[in-house]
Amino acid sequence: MDGSANNGGSPMRLYSLGGAEAPPDLGADLRCLLGLPLGALQQVWQVLGPSLAEVIAPETEQLLDVFCAAYKVNEDDVARAIKGCRFLIREAARLDVPAGALADDIDRLCPGEALVKELLLAGYEPARDRIRQEILRAAIADHGKLLVGVNWRVDAIQASERGAKLGMPIAMLTLHFRDGGEAGRVTLQVLPDMMGELKHVCDAVLG
Repeated sequence: MDGSANNGGSPMRLYSLGGAEAPPDLGADLRCLLGLPLGALQQVWQVLGPSLAEVIAPETEQLLDVFCAAYKVNEDDVARAIKGCRFLIREAARLDVPAGALADDIDRLCPGEALVKELLLAGYEPARDRIRQEILRAAIADHGKLLVGVNWRVDAIQASERGAKLGMPIAMLTLHFRDGGEAGRVTLQVLPDMMGELKHVCDAVLG
C-alpha cells in the first residue's frame, strides 16, 4: 500500500484503517509521546492499556491524572498522545491487522521516529487480543441470549386422553443461556422430525 503523502497532497492511507485515509492530525498526536520523560515512556502502557477499552471508566481517567502528576507531564500532551494511540490501535485491532502492517503505518505517520513504533508495538498484540474479545462479546450481546449449555433426555408418549398406543419418542432439551449478566434456561419438547431438522442445521453451520 502506498501510504505516504507526496508534495501533491496525496492522502496517507493506512492498513490499520482498511486502506482509508488517516486523520490529518494522527501523526502529530502520536509524536506527543516523544515529549514524555524516559520514566513515563517506560510506563506508558500502564495508562494506555486501560484507555483502549470501548468505554473509558472514571477509574482510568483518575489513573491518567495520577500518571501526569507522578511524572510531572502536561495533561493535554498526554491526553493527545493517548487519544491518537487509542484510535490507531483500536482500528488496527478491529481489522485484526498484523503487527508488521501496523509498524508500516507508524513509519508513514511518524517517519524517522522509531521510538514511537517501538512503544506501540511493545503492547500491541496482547492489546489487540483483548480488544477483539471485547468486540466479540459485544457482537454476541447485539443478538440477545447466548446459549451456554444443553441437557437432554428421551421420553416416550405411550398414551393420553387423546389416544392410545402412541409410542412416540420425544426429546426433552433444556437450553441454558446467558442474557447480559443474567442466567436462564428453557425446556423444550422436540419430536423426531424436528430433531432431524436441528441436526441438519448443525451440520450446515459446522460445515
